[in-house]
Amino acid sequence: MLKIEEYDNKNNYRTLSHSNDVFHKALRAVLNGEKRFHVTGAEEKYDLVYYENNELYFENSDPSQNSLFAGETVIPPYFIYNENDTSKLYFDLLDVYENIVFEEVNEYTVVMARLLLNVSDKQIYFVDERAKLFFETSSRLHIGEPEDEDAYEMRVCETKVTVTYLNKHEKIRSYVLFHNIFLMQWIFGDLSVDKVKYAEVFVKKTEGIGGFLQFCVRCSTLFSKYGIKTYFKSGSSRFRDELIDKYFSVQKTPEDSNDQNTVYVVNYMATALTHRFLFAKANVTYDILSPSFKNELEEYTNAIIGNKKMLGVLIRGTDYNMMMSSDAKTPFLPVSAERMIPEIQKCLDKYDYEGIFLATEDKDALKTIREAFPGKVKAISQERRSITEFSKGQTISDIERRIYSPEEYTERVEDTTINYFYALYVLSKCSGFLASSMCTGVHTVRSFNGGKFECDVVVRELILKGELV
Repeated sequence: MLKIEEYDNKNNYRTLSHSNDVFHKALRAVLNGEKRFHVTGAEEKYDLVYYENNELYFENSDPSQNSLFAGETVIPPYFIYNENDTSKLYFDLLDVYENIVFEEVNEYTVVMARLLLNVSDKQIYFVDERAKLFFETSSRLHIGEPEDEDAYEMRVCETKVTVTYLNKHEKIRSYVLFHNIFLMQWIFGDLSVDKVKYAEVFVKKTEGIGGFLQFCVRCSTLFSKYGIKTYFKSGSSRFRDELIDKYFSVQKTPEDSNDQNTVYVVNYMATALTHRFLFAKANVTYDILSPSFKNELEEYTNAIIGNKKMLGVLIRGTDYNMMMSSDAKTPFLPVSAERMIPEIQKCLDKYDYEGIFLATEDKDALKTIREAFPGKVKAISQERRSITEFSKGQTISDIERRIYSPEEYTERVEDTTINYFYALYVLSKCSGFLASSMCTGVHTVRSFNGGKFECDVVVRELILKGELV
């Protein structure tokens, strides 16, 4: 992105004229290796300075130490984009907010403010008075802080924050918001929508089977809006194609796919961390399971819970704990098993559940919940791990690759996958559902259940909303 900084009289840089397309002119020169530019022709001279988006995103952290992010470009550079073509732009993440407050004037805030003035009726504020270089004040464009503290507000800042989209007053970094809005333009590149038949998705090697299926289904929802069919890139996930074919119904890329009729969703994190992806109305239905696998799951579920009124509890821990700091304001941050105990008790008391079906990969969490509710907890027999086995940034797949031979690893992946889906299937058949934090398992269970739970709660979300402490 291009930031606006004080005019540097001591050095020579390419000089550009202040205009509506000054950012695009500078970005074309950035492609040639230039990083700083003089700009004249405005009320005051200024410099444009280029900063790499991904470096800003990972500032003060090392993505190579976290296997989820290693080698990933979470925020693309956006050297080329077209703010005048709104057909592939996305503004839904701002729907509930009346005021959009930009703290700093830079390339992205100027472009986004212009867009919102054209396509919405929102009130736009700039705290940075340099906005006067790019805008004239109007009934909807204001310089200064908003006076209405009760209005729903999205504040666009440059400091590191985690947006939840759950609160009346939210904060989001400018380059994160820009990426959310322009994601599909980046994916399509120079291909026009009417020329594209297919989207081919690559699934990150660290993703579990729940994440794999969610990614395929959610990407399908993203592209179906454009009449484009989504397919899975054979061999791109950690799972053998034979395993996927045996247990699931996932379509692979057709033979007539080529770079003239196909867009490629190669960068997992750049897509999966956007509002458009996370809030896509995508349902993983039982149809995604092969008929024989579904029959096995149904027989097992009948044996485990039968006609009993059960509370399904999903506690996500271990590697999720190692992926984020304990103060991260995100619905994905795990809630401890100890904190889950009073919430489980509330559900048992309110709905008269006869027992608990617990799904967790964390052996310490299983022990804690069993001790808290003796004789009431059922769980699938599987290999579980303790958080003490993990280093910062490690995933379960990292540990499995380290401790098992390649042949053993392949077998373990299949066992883990099948056990995971046994757990999700049973959870979806329970009368109520309580999860510690958001994860792909929560999405899958809710999709399977189809909204029939009488109790459906994610504890971390309630904590973020201030409804629990």
